[in-house]
Amino acid sequence: MTSSKLPHCWNTLYVNIKSLRTVLQWIPSHCGVQGNEEADRMAKLGAEDEQENNPVSLTEMKTIIKSLHRTPQSQDSYHLLSRPQQVVIFRLRTGHNRLNQHLYGKLHVVSSPMCSCGEAEQDTAHILRDCRNHQVLREEIWPLPESLHNKLYGPEAALQKTTNFISRSGLQV
Repeated sequence: MTSSKLPHCWNTLYVNIKSLRTVLQWIPSHCGVQGNEEADRMAKLGAEDEQENNPVSLTEMKTIIKSLHRTPQSQDSYHLLSRPQQVVIFRLRTGHNRLNQHLYGKLHVVSSPMCSCGEAEQDTAHILRDCRNHQVLREEIWPLPESLHNKLYGPEAALQKTTNFISRSGLQV
């Protein structure tokens, strides 16, 4: 650097970046290290590409690199649903929903936990299995008997039927 053979490097390192300490170290290449030739070739190809100007922190870069090398995991039925469908299933599974049992018991925003059919408290099981207000729709969507467990934890098609039922029933969960 002091011999001025590379003045543009000298200007960059000593004039433009005054506050930084810069250390240059020569590293031998093509010295029999397995994969070195391929790495060198790929580095040269990458250097020829136009580089994006998107600053990324070291932490972000590590996350990106790890995600690129992570083996994809098969998704369960729940995660194959759309986000709105997942919300419906989650609320039905947990009981944290807009059905009267929860609105009365936890939030005290309705006068009773009872369903409008008058036969039982309005909860997930009652709506999906027993409520006479939704009997016709239930028989249309599930013409054959279907367990509550399958409606809430079954394969993707079963979960889609459940979200379809809720949507068509007009219930807000």
